[in-house]
Amino acid sequence: MKIFVKLLTICILFSFIASCGGTPTPTAAPATEAPIVPTSPPVLTAEEQWLKDNQLGPYFTLDQDWAAIEAAAKKEGSVVVYASSSRIEDQIAIWNEVYPDITLEGYDTEGIATKMEEEHNAGNVIGDVWFNGDNMSLYGIMYPQGIILPFIPSEFAAALPVTEAEPFAIQRYGGDVWMYNNEQNTSCPINNWWQVVDGSYQNKIYYEDPLAEADKISLFVTTIKHGDEMAAAYQDYFGKEWTTDAEYDAATTLNAGWLWVKKFAKSPNLVVMPGGDEILEAMGTLGMTDPAGIGNNSYSKVRDTIAGEIAVWACEGMKPVIGTSGVTVLGIAANAPHPNAAKLYVRFTLTPEGSEPWNVLGDWPGRTDLPAPEGAPSFADVGLWPDDGLLMFKIGSQVRDFWTVNALAP
Repeated sequence: MKIFVKLLTICILFSFIASCGGTPTPTAAPATEAPIVPTSPPVLTAEEQWLKDNQLGPYFTLDQDWAAIEAAAKKEGSVVVYASSSRIEDQIAIWNEVYPDITLEGYDTEGIATKMEEEHNAGNVIGDVWFNGDNMSLYGIMYPQGIILPFIPSEFAAALPVTEAEPFAIQRYGGDVWMYNNEQNTSCPINNWWQVVDGSYQNKIYYEDPLAEADKISLFVTTIKHGDEMAAAYQDYFGKEWTTDAEYDAATTLNAGWLWVKKFAKSPNLVVMPGGDEILEAMGTLGMTDPAGIGNNSYSKVRDTIAGEIAVWACEGMKPVIGTSGVTVLGIAANAPHPNAAKLYVRFTLTPEGSEPWNVLGDWPGRTDLPAPEGAPSFADVGLWPDDGLLMFKIGSQVRDFWTVNALAP
């Protein structure tokens, strides 16, 4: 009987354990969460803090409070602009009427890139605004090194054709074109770029010293960039392939643009001049009787012809184009002492009122929603090859050397 009771007890215990799911699994102790350690915000350098405070560089935004910007600009009291145009002196009078509480110190400045780079490296920034057409220096040095910063006013953002590669606001387009004396000629005596270099045009051909002015080498770089169009113009003029030319060299004249630069450098009628004003005097003086020749100069100089001061006009209809175009852009110096006044100046200079000194035949507004100057064709229709500042930076020295070697060749 006692044995039966023991067996029954064991069976009951076994049944109880089985009914509870078998052998119990040990329960793991609850995991302890790692303590949250507060992190400090990243420490910004003084320059990074300046960028953040002024919403420039990586902190740029189109969310702009212009009432606050103008109020801050008035507290700053002035703005310093380095410009590549003497017409900024005319702009100062307009600015003073609109912003009498902010002094505009505007200078027609030589060597703007060098000046602003030196100021930046010395930690003594004086110039607030870059107003310049030296896009070789801008896109090759100043922008990549963070010395000059783009700024787009929010209200004009839709009308400024900026890209990731070229983010600066274009104030205006201009052109360097082939010109003739319109007192001596009813139309341009040449109609193809190859006539400039083939010797058939016997009069003088004036060009500004390309070793002294970067934009004159830029015209060569642009011509090289458009080698296919130069090849087509060669075929149109000579009736044969450009590679049949006596000056063709497979190793150095890599396209028809290189060939044109080579022949231009060796042209017997070429007269290198120190500046554009000297070219105008040599070929466009009123009443001159000696054969005037042709020259390459700023398209905007026709305004002086309209004013009755000189006698030059653009070679309209010339093949493949009448010239090349450069852009003048606006930027703000990193660590500018007057950042809000600089923003205000950029915005002002993009308005019809602020850009009035440059609203002349031969210049075109950078904003796509503004019309061309009175009497001018649209920029799209005028026939100009845009300069390429970055390409100029990459091959400009090579082209300069190429020009020099051929200009000095016997």
